[in-house]
Amino acid sequence: MPNEEHTARPPYPRLGECYRLLAKALDTKASNRHVDQLARQGDFDWQLLANLRDELLETPLSSRSNAQFARFVGAAVETLQENYVRLIKTVALDALTREQALPVLAEHFLAPYLASFLLQMHKAIPSPPLAQLLDEPQHPVEVTLAWLERELGLAPHQLGQRLYPDASGENKNGREALRRWRQGHQLPDLQSIALLHAKLQEQLKPQPLLLRAFTEWLIVARALVVVESAASGYLRLRHRVLHQVLSDIPIIDIGLILSTLNIQAAKPKRELVESGLLLMEQLKRTTAKSPGDQARTRDALDQFRRLLSQHDPDGISTYYLEWLEGRWHVLAGQLATALLHFEKAADLALYRSGQTQKDILREALLLAAYLGSRPVYKRLKHRALAMDLSYLPGWEESVATAHELTLIRDNFTVKFPERGRFVDPVPEFGTRP
Repeated sequence: MPNEEHTARPPYPRLGECYRLLAKALDTKASNRHVDQLARQGDFDWQLLANLRDELLETPLSSRSNAQFARFVGAAVETLQENYVRLIKTVALDALTREQALPVLAEHFLAPYLASFLLQMHKAIPSPPLAQLLDEPQHPVEVTLAWLERELGLAPHQLGQRLYPDASGENKNGREALRRWRQGHQLPDLQSIALLHAKLQEQLKPQPLLLRAFTEWLIVARALVVVESAASGYLRLRHRVLHQVLSDIPIIDIGLILSTLNIQAAKPKRELVESGLLLMEQLKRTTAKSPGDQARTRDALDQFRRLLSQHDPDGISTYYLEWLEGRWHVLAGQLATALLHFEKAADLALYRSGQTQKDILREALLLAAYLGSRPVYKRLKHRALAMDLSYLPGWEESVATAHELTLIRDNFTVKFPERGRFVDPVPEFGTRP
């Protein structure tokens, strides 16, 4: 597992963090024991991500609500994840902190998806007024309960009295729960929503479609409150979603917005950026080296490390330093040390460096395979697969078998050919185990 002490929070929230928020919003968190670990440590098992939608979302929703709604939510989350991973793989945020990236991600990525999800529900089933559901002064749960009262022909705030006419014992508890939900003092959990569904069916006998729609909207109302609270430090989320719902907003290229923001954030670090690019040029894998290059690039690396501490105290670009260190140690024939740096670089680049994370993972994987370090190779491969990266036909069908390492390890000398190594006297370059 990666050492969290040297792993700064990436600007893109990890998929585990996203699923943990969804689990909290839908009150299904207890359904999967891996989600907190994925949120803290990243993608240590790519197959877990494929199972999360089912175990964490669809199965609990299906048992407490209905299978059709569960599939609808699962399909929406799948689409969201696919587009999110595409964004992570494409757009580097290697000059931004999490706090700088989140407002843009919430406004231009999350809000449009929420708006689309709500509009699809609104078209498919009976619906409370979306303008009221997304109106900041109003509580989404109260809006949903008030809508049901209107649909049932009940006077405002009379649902509790009709469902629980005797204000004592369990009936008193039921009334009190509805009051707390309406006032925003407590959110209905998934089990309580299922119990309310049964009570409505028994006492008031609404039309099945209306009852189903109410239950689904109450789950969504609860989720809106939780997600809005999570985004409150960065964005007025419901206000932005309402703007999306009510306006004909043109498609916005979030990649362009994020890239521009990243470029602006990098401007004060010009000396650091130029130094890093020059070093990468000097440490090219295939370019012939001259006598003295090993010492010169070592001095330049040490200077780059000092610049990094001065211009990047948050360690945002540390992944690049570790990548350079890995390159240098490979070219110097110090492969075991190189692998340690490549591991760190891969940990730090994930959810941060856009297309570069693929290059780092590829080099790290090849080195781990060449050295026969199967545990390292396996962990790095999990991360590559979670990011939908593949290097061999059928690569995703198994994880880190001994046969696979044998097949891939010869590619290391293709990637790092002998002509690109330092020509100075160095330790033995290393032999395959």
